[in-house]
Amino acid sequence: MSVDSQPSARPHVLRRKYLLDAGFQVRYILRLAALGGGGVLLVGVLAYRIHQAAVRSGASPEALSASGQTLLWLAGVGALGVAGVLALFGLVLTHRVAGPIHVMSLYIATLAAGRYPRMRPLRRKDELRGFFDRFSEAVDRIREREAEEARLLSEVIEALEPLATTQDAQAALSILSSIRARKRQATEGPTAGALKSVA
Repeated sequence: MSVDSQPSARPHVLRRKYLLDAGFQVRYILRLAALGGGGVLLVGVLAYRIHQAAVRSGASPEALSASGQTLLWLAGVGALGVAGVLALFGLVLTHRVAGPIHVMSLYIATLAAGRYPRMRPLRRKDELRGFFDRFSEAVDRIREREAEEARLLSEVIEALEPLATTQDAQAALSILSSIRARKRQATEGPTAGALKSVA
């Protein structure tokens, strides 16, 4: 068997589908567009009114200059306001996405430790529900498979115990018994209380 000494080049993958979860993505794209567009429109309308008021009053060049400075200040304050609103909206959005990701990462850590977590439902307004449901279903199926394997190991051990007369056979049964115990502990044992602090 020969080992290829050339590093395998990753194939270039061109992603053509950008709306993977259309309901989630379109909802937040429209909300962000409405907030940003609405904020810019509001600043534009106020700036136009200031400009029109200056023109109607037959303002002097100095007054028009002052009006221009007011427009600049208004645009700056408006930009900061829109940025603040979008930042708050982004905080809410990321919390609704980061919360489920955080919970799933705790579940993965529990799985990596050889235990099965007690799954809890997401909060009412959390996102990624479809992904979380598939993740929960996968964990449940793996847990059921582990429990079934522990049951089958019990049957095998019970059938082989009377036949295990040699030291090697007894050592093999001991290994099977430890695997069964580990599977039982993983599927039936209590889980860590690490999820109590999840917001």
